[in-house]
Amino acid sequence: MGLFRGLGRRLGGLMKIPFVFVPWREIKKGKNAIEEQAAEIWSQVKRAKEIDQQVIVDGDRLIDLSSFAEEKGLSDRQARALLARRRRETARAAYACFALGWAAFFFLAYRIAGESWTSGPFVTTIEFSPFCILFFLMAFKFALDNFRLRTLSHVTASEFLHTNEPFWPH
Repeated sequence: MGLFRGLGRRLGGLMKIPFVFVPWREIKKGKNAIEEQAAEIWSQVKRAKEIDQQVIVDGDRLIDLSSFAEEKGLSDRQARALLARRRRETARAAYACFALGWAAFFFLAYRIAGESWTSGPFVTTIEFSPFCILFFLMAFKFALDNFRLRTLSHVTASEFLHTNEPFWPH
C-alpha cells in the first residue's frame, strides 16, 4: 500500500508541472480587457440607437411624415414616394413569406404522409417545423410593418390583430 501511495503522490506532482507554466495572470488580464471592450461597444450601440431614431412618433404614436422628411433632407413628395415604395416592399415580402410558409407546411405534410410513423418521420417533423413557423411569423411581421405604414401609426401586434382594418397588406 505504501508503495502505491508514494507513486501516486509523485505522479500527482508531475501532473501539476504543465499547469505551472500557464500564464494565468495574462489570461485573466486578457479576459478583463475583452469584457471592458465588449461593454464599451454595447454602450456605443445603445447610444447610437437612441440618437439615430428612424421613425419620428408623437405622443399619440402617430408617425410624423413631414418631420421625418425634414430630418432626412427629403421633400414631402420624396417622403411619400419612399413610403409608397416601402409599403409595396412589405406587402410583397409578407405574401412571399406566407406562400413559403404554406409551401414548407405542405412539403412537410407530403413527406410524412406516405411513411410509417417511426422515428425517421418524427425527427423530420421536429427538424422542419421551425421553418414553417418562421415563415408564418415573418409574414406576420411584414404585414404588421405594412399596416403601420398604411395607417402612419406605431401600433403593437395585439392592436394590429384587434383592428377592423383589413389584415392583408396592400
